[in-house]
Amino acid sequence: MSEEQKKSEIEINGLPYQISAKRLTFFDIQKAAPLFMNSNFDFSDYWRYAFSNWLLYDDYFDVDNLTPEEGKALAELLPDPSQIMDWLVFRPAKSAASNSSFMADPSAAGFATNEKGWSTF
Repeated sequence: MSEEQKKSEIEINGLPYQISAKRLTFFDIQKAAPLFMNSNFDFSDYWRYAFSNWLLYDDYFDVDNLTPEEGKALAELLPDPSQIMDWLVFRPAKSAASNSSFMADPSAAGFATNEKGWSTF
């Protein structure tokens, strides 16, 4: 399986670049999580991180001096911040009291299983 998802020729500073987006893994997304923990979230932090870590290209170009059009073309190769946040959101854990109870009816549907049907024993 290829590590590249999308290929595109994008002109940056008047020069054509062949740019591919890396096939993102669960751990790639988790590494970006700290960017979303700051209450002063700055989208440029996300895009700088994504352009530097998730794009593959043969020759160097200065990410910090991209024009808005160049940045937009690169951004189209990658997931937007809201998609990353969706991937980072996990369901809250159920409390022990809500998972099982000695007072619960053992014949109740889903007894001793979680929402995925896995045994809780």
